[in-house]
Amino acid sequence: MTIRLAADTKADYRLTMQSKDIKILQQLLLQIPRGRVTTYKELAKAMETKGYRYVGQLLHNNPEPDEYPCFKVVGSDGSLGGYADGPIEKIRRLKADGIEVKNGRIDHFEDMIYTFESK
Repeated sequence: MTIRLAADTKADYRLTMQSKDIKILQQLLLQIPRGRVTTYKELAKAMETKGYRYVGQLLHNNPEPDEYPCFKVVGSDGSLGGYADGPIEKIRRLKADGIEVKNGRIDHFEDMIYTFESK
């Protein structure tokens, strides 16, 4: 027997899961120390998923970017990645946090990366 969920039930389930994941993500963002960045991949690993793009979507929908510093999340190669308020604002916030950006990448990226196993 196959049970099918109504379309609105599926949407409600996705929203519930997304809401739960956003709370986990927010707690992870608070662990990133001043002057350090992490990657979409590191966040996904800490959330026990391989859904890097899903993590990016959650970050894009961060309801409180001033409280939960999603600007500290960058690409695995040190590139800036996205930011809902645009790249100029992301660079401004990174610099205010003590992180230098050169040519669209985190300067001395290897020294700046924060992994959640290292806390």
